[in-house]
Amino acid sequence: MSDAIILFSHGSVLCGAGQNLFDLAHFMRERGDAPIVEVGFLNYSEPPFVEAFRRCVEQGATSVTVVPYFLVAGKFVKDDLPKQIDKVQAQFPDVTVRVADALRFHPLLADALLQCAERAQPPSFWRDTKAQVAQYCRGNPRCPLYGTEDCPKTRNAEVVA
Repeated sequence: MSDAIILFSHGSVLCGAGQNLFDLAHFMRERGDAPIVEVGFLNYSEPPFVEAFRRCVEQGATSVTVVPYFLVAGKFVKDDLPKQIDKVQAQFPDVTVRVADALRFHPLLADALLQCAERAQPPSFWRDTKAQVAQYCRGNPRCPLYGTEDCPKTRNAEVVA
């Protein structure tokens, strides 16, 4: 078992899009799945993978397992993640790194999907995703909501491009 787990995902320009992953990391820490559970992103979102790895080391990790938060091991897992791992291994050569497989098929995923299906609503009841992610607004000009009425940081304010 590793000292630390990094949940690795692509990231998004949409503020708050990664909040579910942060919530999952918090849940895993609270449950005691590993002494250290961090989130690291490839692009757009904070913290970047290298920063998440550094945080693990600063907390005392000597062994880190990277868990790709992807259904399949595509380009981000097969091409981009190894480049990120090469960077951290150069900075922290004494830390053991292991990489888990992408989620792929797992019977527990079927259970999770069935639980989601049980909460399904007709289209008129769908959640307002923009309102959900806006609560995590960082005022990021790359966010598609930036400068719109849906962006809390720029709502009713003149935005200079």
